[in-house]
Amino acid sequence: MRHRIYDSLEQMPVVIEPEQDGSRSLDTLLAWCAEQRAWLDDTIHSQGALLFRGFDIETSADFNRFAGAQGGDLQNYVGGDSPRNEVDNKVYTSTEFEADLEIYLHNELSYAGWYPSRVFFFCQVAPGGGGQTTIGDSRQIFETMRPDIADKFSKKGVAYIQNLHGGEGFGKSWQQTYETDDPAVAEAHCRAHDVEFKWTDYGLWTRIVRCGVIEHPVTGARAWFNQADQLHALLASARVDPAAAHDLDEERWPCHATYGDGTEITPEELQEIRRVFTEVEVLFPWAEGDVLMLDNLITAHGRKPFQGERRVLVAMS
Repeated sequence: MRHRIYDSLEQMPVVIEPEQDGSRSLDTLLAWCAEQRAWLDDTIHSQGALLFRGFDIETSADFNRFAGAQGGDLQNYVGGDSPRNEVDNKVYTSTEFEADLEIYLHNELSYAGWYPSRVFFFCQVAPGGGGQTTIGDSRQIFETMRPDIADKFSKKGVAYIQNLHGGEGFGKSWQQTYETDDPAVAEAHCRAHDVEFKWTDYGLWTRIVRCGVIEHPVTGARAWFNQADQLHALLASARVDPAAAHDLDEERWPCHATYGDGTEITPEELQEIRRVFTEVEVLFPWAEGDVLMLDNLITAHGRKPFQGERRVLVAMS
């Protein structure tokens, strides 16, 4: 195998390709990865993203096998906010948000009771136009962020509030979010992950306080690690029908984010966060069969709007 920095990009992702046609098979790739485990771990901890291109990875089962071998036990998307469909055992569509909606940089499940250390994306059908999975170095985001904002997020963390409907409403229901129809199972998940909750006439209200900045457990690097901008009521309105948004009250608004102490994140601070995201994001065109592996603790990801068909799958470990 050979590896290189992606053409025209300065840092990420590192591209791993077969040197000859005979090394394209998934079995050959898995054997090489096993031999190069230490190098792969060191590289993803330093560079944040690896792109495997040109290998015989064609189906969700191939992707499941590869991701499981690189990241350990794959996990369900319990507690996640994005609309997704499970297509294989713990392999999901990356998102079912509308094609014209941009998804800004974020770290997977940074707002939830748990988060993966590694995230894998598999391009099964490349988009006809746009649709890049954007990535960004969360360490660079933290270093670039205005110091007063970075300090607030470091010290206060972020509180995420959700109103999950019981079958009719905006966003995901609590049944979809917790992948169960049993209220006791949802409650058990909340208790196990320090999620404050209460049942309402609308459904399930939850609140959890998470970090705004994280320290990598292996390298010690500090990195921006939150989804406050996407889940803030001011910016999350893109996910709600604008014609109906004015009719929503606090008990039916799908989500909101504040600082961990309950103080509001200002519109000006949100604008600054989005400005930094735009400044640091990296994007490249997908090729069918590509697998992108991210260190979720130091690499954020997003998605550009697209035209035509696009099928990108995700797995988490």
